[in-house]
Amino acid sequence: MKLTDAKLEKRERKYYPENFDVRDWKVVEESFKELLDFRIGSGDDLIAMMEKSSELGMIIAEEMARLYIKMTCYADNEENQKNFNKFYATIVANSQPYVNKLNLKFYESEYKKDLPDNKYGHLKRIIANDIEIFRQENIPLKTKETELRNRYGEINSKMTVTYDGREQTLAQLGKYLQEPDRAVREETWRLRYKRLGEDREKLDSLFDELRLLREKQAANAGFDNYRDFKHKEMGRFSYTPQDIEQFHFSVEKVVLPFLRELNEERKEKLGLEKVRPWDTAVDLDGKVLKPFETTEEFVGKAVKILNRVDREFALNLDKMDNTGLLDLENRKGKAPGGYNYPLQEMGSSFIFMNAVGLHRDVVTLLHESGHAMHSAATKDIPIATYKHTPSEVAELASMAMELLTIDYWDEYYDSEEDFQKAKRDQLQGTLKFLPWCMIVDAFQQWIYTHPDHNKEERYEQFSKLVKRFNTGVDWSGLEEEEKYSWMFQLHIFEVPFYYIEYGMAQLGALSIYKNYREKGKKAIDDYKKFLQLGYTRPVDQLYEAAGINFDFSEKRLAELVDFVRNELKEIK
Repeated sequence: MKLTDAKLEKRERKYYPENFDVRDWKVVEESFKELLDFRIGSGDDLIAMMEKSSELGMIIAEEMARLYIKMTCYADNEENQKNFNKFYATIVANSQPYVNKLNLKFYESEYKKDLPDNKYGHLKRIIANDIEIFRQENIPLKTKETELRNRYGEINSKMTVTYDGREQTLAQLGKYLQEPDRAVREETWRLRYKRLGEDREKLDSLFDELRLLREKQAANAGFDNYRDFKHKEMGRFSYTPQDIEQFHFSVEKVVLPFLRELNEERKEKLGLEKVRPWDTAVDLDGKVLKPFETTEEFVGKAVKILNRVDREFALNLDKMDNTGLLDLENRKGKAPGGYNYPLQEMGSSFIFMNAVGLHRDVVTLLHESGHAMHSAATKDIPIATYKHTPSEVAELASMAMELLTIDYWDEYYDSEEDFQKAKRDQLQGTLKFLPWCMIVDAFQQWIYTHPDHNKEERYEQFSKLVKRFNTGVDWSGLEEEEKYSWMFQLHIFEVPFYYIEYGMAQLGALSIYKNYREKGKKAIDDYKKFLQLGYTRPVDQLYEAAGINFDFSEKRLAELVDFVRNELKEIK
């Protein structure tokens, strides 16, 4: 479905010419120096300086985005990685001291008090936090960390095996885990782990290099451990690390019993003595959903679905497609995973993923579309800091979109049976995801609060966590694979501690969907209001704007588990 032939156009700059050479450090540095000399005689001048510096930051961010996109789309081309690393080291890293000085200029200005708190109070808090956490000596460490974490994608992109008569990536092998033939599932599961295991030592060494760099950054900033440093660096103002540990406990007490019930049902319906790791993805009726054949069909049906939720959403995705801002198919040489990368000068974003024709691809595209709608909704916010939403907020936008579209997935499925199956799987999946989310976060909390551990202790701790949050899956005889299964999770390597937000956002998304089922359009209006706010308010207030509470207590989880249980009863 095409709603329009229109393309997205780059937003007009206010302060800098279109031929501004963002790859020339001398040009960029001169612009920063001019900003530092910006004369401030009023609160309005202070905001004008912030808006001008924001435009410069957006120019830099967009160039970095395009280099990153090219690097991940063609991860097997070392030149792309060199170009990205060079730009990061030459421009981004060298800009950071100037950004800090500009923040300091804002922070120390006598005119800051003239800015109304209802509009700029949150900006003051964010900048104060950035100043407190900034250390000049951490800049080269962060540059090195960026280079190292990109190696994870490079290593992963080269992991292939020959199966079914052709060379396949580990992502492509994943579709066989939904095959009705259990022997095929087990064979491909073991092949994936065997191939990952071949690079196990390489990944262990890479992670230890990253860990040491991160611990050094924390020490430089005066922190006892990297976990607490990262919590502050990520600007987590609305909760503490101890609150997150309570979230772990709530999932353990409330969600695990429900998921164990589901796995008991799985065991009985599949006629198994035990549910093994390769039995968790296959459908209970042995059916693999095949929602689309071509990329054109894939995108077109997503546009139709979004149109049924809100026409503005559909138009945004359609224009992105027209502008070449989608790279969706899996292929050799492409980095793993999926993302939505904001293009701030475009007032849009780029969606990257690795579709192989499975239902999870539909969910991923709609998830990333939620991020894209967020990028579009905040395009006119002039201060860049207010565009940079933390993950708890960004992931609420994307996960809510998954559920807001769920009632319209019949666009992908002609069969009512397939449609209902997709809905059932999604609703169950909202809760099935939570134990793994807790494992990933608890694992990182342990790693960075136990800096003297060795890799064997790390493996043992991960195994303990898998057992703590086990939902009835039997790993006996697979103890070795269990130990290093964390290496599949790119977040642990590339974006430390960026994962628990998925769990928080999942609860928020379920709450938004619950509102949608009860209030209809009012829930969509609240959701759009939330998107437009960007990061102009603290996290808990943004959740309130979306019509929900920022709450991951045991009581709240119990309410949402009951909601999911009742929704599942209504599905045929």
